[in-house]
Amino acid sequence: MRKLQANVMSPRIFLYDLRKAFGQLLRLLLVVAALGAAGWGAWLGLREGLFENPEFRLAKIELNANSAVDGPRLLEVAGIDPEGSLFDCDAAEIEARLEALPELTGARVTREFPGTLKVEVNARRPVVWVACESGGVPPRDPERGLLVDAAGLMFRCTPDLYPSAAELPVIEVRPGEAELEPGTILRHDDFTRGTRLLAIARKRVPGADRWVDTVRQAKAWCSEMLTRDEITAVFGHEDLERQMGDLLSAVEHARDRGQRIARIVLIPKRNLPVEFHEAGPPRAIPVDELEDPAGPGEAEPRPAAPEREIPAEESRIENSDLRKLLEH
Repeated sequence: MRKLQANVMSPRIFLYDLRKAFGQLLRLLLVVAALGAAGWGAWLGLREGLFENPEFRLAKIELNANSAVDGPRLLEVAGIDPEGSLFDCDAAEIEARLEALPELTGARVTREFPGTLKVEVNARRPVVWVACESGGVPPRDPERGLLVDAAGLMFRCTPDLYPSAAELPVIEVRPGEAELEPGTILRHDDFTRGTRLLAIARKRVPGADRWVDTVRQAKAWCSEMLTRDEITAVFGHEDLERQMGDLLSAVEHARDRGQRIARIVLIPKRNLPVEFHEAGPPRAIPVDELEDPAGPGEAEPRPAAPEREIPAEESRIENSDLRKLLEH
């Protein structure tokens, strides 16, 4: 038996099929339109009920007291719209932007409904300035200067930090060995030698941060420490404890005789070359003259203090911080 299959097409059949396809397409479009309208209505309701609801507008920003970020800078860095909704504030994104600032060690942002944004930041604590005039980093400059924390990380000084940071010593470094850029760790031989010398001064002299002005690499074999009472002390790179003791004894010895030291070379163990501010030829002070007349076993001569009395706790850096600084 044979089967014969034939497809017959007529104008009436074609119109029927076309009308059927259009009907199916129309039903699909109606379903999509209904779903879109429902979604749009839900979005409008959510926007009016939450995002544009006056109850959830950003009414208050609580920022903890700190020396790094103030209110206007927080709005700028975090991209916060003060007229927006609390829902517009992405806490994780704001934290990431704040933690990217070199002058901060951390940040925590939380939203407290209906309208409060809480921001807590930890300001980085500086221990010294770094300077390189030829490298475009002037000392103690509030705009272009660079501070260094106990971990050796460099960061810019902020307006609120400057009044206290201006009292810190400066370590000058020579150009070429390392780039001085905010947010990076400073690894420079001049800086390492300077921190060692500064650590000895802080250990021996109460208020050393306000007595020592600048430490710099004078030559390959020595460093200079400039004080705020106009003393230039030349140190070798070894035996710093002994040299610092000789300096403090020499300053005390000169004061007892009504003299002010202008320059002293501490590298020799005897007959230290000294120049005085008063008129008169330079002379060498025998180390025997600097020894305590009370004899061995007695207390060392009283260290030289800054011109005004400063409590030690105001300026002394903890020994643990100094160790961290020297490790980097």
